[in-house]
Amino acid sequence: MKIKPTGGSSSFALKLQAGLSPKGHKVIFSFQKDFDLLLVNASCPLRFLIYAKITGRPIVHRLDGVYYKASVAGKKYLLYNLPIKIILHFFANFVVYQSEYSKKCCDKFLNVNRFIPKRIIYNGVDTSKFSNRGQTVSLRDFSDQQIFISASRFRRHDQITPLITAFKIYLEKHDRKAKLVIIGNFEGEVINLAQKYKDNKNFSFIGPVPNEKLSAYLRAADIFLFTHLNPPCPNNIIEAMSCGLPICGVADGAMPELTTAGKNSELIPVTTDGFSSPRSLDLDLFADNMSKIYNNAESYSAQSRLKASEKFSNRQMVNSYLDVFNEIRDKNRLLKK
Repeated sequence: MKIKPTGGSSSFALKLQAGLSPKGHKVIFSFQKDFDLLLVNASCPLRFLIYAKITGRPIVHRLDGVYYKASVAGKKYLLYNLPIKIILHFFANFVVYQSEYSKKCCDKFLNVNRFIPKRIIYNGVDTSKFSNRGQTVSLRDFSDQQIFISASRFRRHDQITPLITAFKIYLEKHDRKAKLVIIGNFEGEVINLAQKYKDNKNFSFIGPVPNEKLSAYLRAADIFLFTHLNPPCPNNIIEAMSCGLPICGVADGAMPELTTAGKNSELIPVTTDGFSSPRSLDLDLFADNMSKIYNNAESYSAQSRLKASEKFSNRQMVNSYLDVFNEIRDKNRLLKK
């Protein structure tokens, strides 16, 4: 795979490499014939899968989310899911889901073979780098300004438009001097959205920030905002939590698994699953939740850091993957006897 400075797949790959290398294991991102196991996602070239299959190398399929009608794939979602189904049904020896929600979606849309070994392994975060202590970037225009933040690769309206609308409501109802800081690039159907707010002092569009510098921005904010449709296990959420940020979001996807409403987050309810049509969101309630969290920020913040450290550390993720790899190795040894 091609490693990029931002993006969930690249971030995961580098974390796995960093965690396994000190244990004596070699993780490579370019194809070579001498390997023991192939860990793949949907973008894996077919020739690598075929080579692994005919040479008897085990293939672990790391499943994120799937496509459905209301996703970016639209009516073509069956076609978009086809590469995932091909790997799953003809090549994979083991499946790793990124969350309970990810498993539910994959079982629903991909008809996963119930006999194939499976495990749920949440994404991990470097809790020393993404910490509530450390250097911060100056984001405030004055000392007591409320700072809300979101960071992502923005491609669809559900990722950013409800968030902006809710923040506007917050400005009207709660604090006209608050600022929303948005980190990331804008593509696809929202490519021109940042330009629309460039002269509004309540909004700050930072652009893409390399992962190694992101924590300094997160620590400088008060609350992380998130409205993505049906997220399977977003890295930006657990990174924000690890930096001690409370989460204001929506109770769909894996969000109820990753956060605990009333402790480190507040999540507005949804009335539909969002698979076939857009969700209907109570953005007035979202804005009220922003205020609720801000007024109890210290408690929410402590709970976010605690949960990230206890459940989503890189160490836990790496050890879980290593358990899977060792299980496959031991099974193969028994079959060869």
